[in-house]
Order: sequence, then structure tokens, then C-alpha cells
Amino acid sequence: MMDDILDFENILKNKSHLFDVIYTHLDLPKSTYLGTQITKKTIIEQNNLSSSDKTLLQKFVQFVTWLNTIKPETVNIPSYITCTVEYIEVAVLKVTLKNQSSNTGRLKLSLLNKVAKLFHTLIPYPIILLIEYDDKLAISLADKRINQADGSKLIVDNDYTSQWLSVTDLKQNEMEFLNDFTFSNVSKENSYELYQDLISMILELEKSYYTGSYLIRNRMRNNHSDNTEKYLKDRSRTKPEKIPFNHLSNKEKYILITKLSLLQSKLTKVRKKLKKEKQMNEKMLLNLKAKKVKEEIAAISSQLE
Repeated sequence: MMDDILDFENILKNKSHLFDVIYTHLDLPKSTYLGTQITKKTIIEQNNLSSSDKTLLQKFVQFVTWLNTIKPETVNIPSYITCTVEYIEVAVLKVTLKNQSSNTGRLKLSLLNKVAKLFHTLIPYPIILLIEYDDKLAISLADKRINQADGSKLIVDNDYTSQWLSVTDLKQNEMEFLNDFTFSNVSKENSYELYQDLISMILELEKSYYTGSYLIRNRMRNNHSDNTEKYLKDRSRTKPEKIPFNHLSNKEKYILITKLSLLQSKLTKVRKKLKKEKQMNEKMLLNLKAKKVKEEIAAISSQLE
């Protein structure tokens, strides 16, 4: 079991690739290793891809490697199946994007999210997706549910993708997240609980961009145990906005962070309009609108603390 704290200063000094460091630190059992490369030709032939997905795959993806398979046959973690979700196994994939000068500046978050969503849709299992571009790394997971119209298929509900992480400019919260993101820090009760723990780390990282600090998994567990009865004894009587962030379900956390992100974007747009506006009446209306949005942001932000 790997408990070492990553020395990012030394990693930078040695010019180590972030993927290599993080994959090693993830410390998955050797029994789960597969290491099979999947060709783009195979992906295209075995899937009914749209023309835009084919273009995305051919233009930006260099290699796809199925690194590990976490299932009862490879590690002592039970699968988890209900009428709505199916966690028979969890796949670990590495997607290497093309390192071409023509791609520079184009691998924005929107494109990263498209690549992540494509692979979450293609692979019929929950996946831990490690996307590498040059010296950058992004980590992506996704909730999937059984398609009620066709029980043999899974539908992606929500996907959770980190920003591009680069060892040359990692923030403190990102360092803490990467240290936290290990097999030893997740539940082994079943594959569903394991996967949800990893999702909670991605959500904690997203939250930390607003709060400035990342709550590592052990502290999160301790925090969660404090006053649990107070907040969770009767969820039907407790409004989500009254429950501390770490007591929320991953779905509730996702909704909260998404709402905050949309409000931040809305505030930015209002401020831009305000700078350009010449009419005093319109300026007053925009100021009132900005004040209202800031109050909503403050209300959500207080729940993140």
C-alpha cells in the first residue's frame, strides 16, 4: 500500500510525466493490470460513431490503453447491481492525445469534456479515465445507469472531469487532490462505493477552486462523522441547502457546484455589460441584477465551507 506523499518539487526537477507519477501513486493491485492497447480502427469498427465523434477520435486521440480492470475476479471487491445501476467492473483507461503544434491552444476544457464524454459513452462499464496531453493530465469519471428501454446498455448521467493539471503550475489544492487520489483511500465494500469515493474526490477538487482548500479523504470522513445525526437522521425534513457540503450525496454536490459555476458566469456577463452600458437607468438595473447574483453566490459559497 502506498502512503508516500508526492514530492512535486522533485517531480518537476526530474521532469517526470505527471501521468506516470499519478498512475504509480494510484497504486492499483497488480492483479488488476491488463495493459491492452485499443486501436482507433477497432473503436470505429465496433461502435456506431457519429461523424463528429469519428473526427474527434481521429484528429485528437493518439493512443488508447485499457490499463486495469477492477472486478471480483481480479481483486477482492464485490460487484454491485440494482435495478438502476450496474457496477460489475470498473475499467481504468489511459487516453493519450496527439501532441501536435496545430493542437496548441485548442485543447480547452470544452474539448477535454468532449473526449471524456465520448469514452464514458463507448465503454460499457464505469471507468477511471486518465487523459494525457504532453505533460498535462486530466482525470474523469462518470455516473452511469441502466437503460430501462434496453437493460444491456448503460446511460451516462453525469460526468466529472478535472481541469488540465500540469506539474509546472500545480496549485496547493490540486497537489492535495493528487495525493488523495489513491486506491488505499477508497471504500472496498463494493465497486459502486469505490467509484463513488473517487467521484467525491473530483467534486472536492472542484469545490476547492471556490474555497481555496481541498479536504483530504481522511479529514472528510472525520468531518462526515461529526454531527451526522443532526443533519442526516431525517433527510426528508432537511433541505439540501441546510446540509454541509460533505454530508451531501455526490449528485447533490454536483448540482450545487454546477449552480455556482453558472452563477459565476452570469455575474461575469452582467459585469461586462455594466462596463459598456452608458445609460444610467440601465446601469442601475444591471447593478441590482449583479447584487442579486452575488447574494445567490454567497448563499451557496457559505455551504461549501
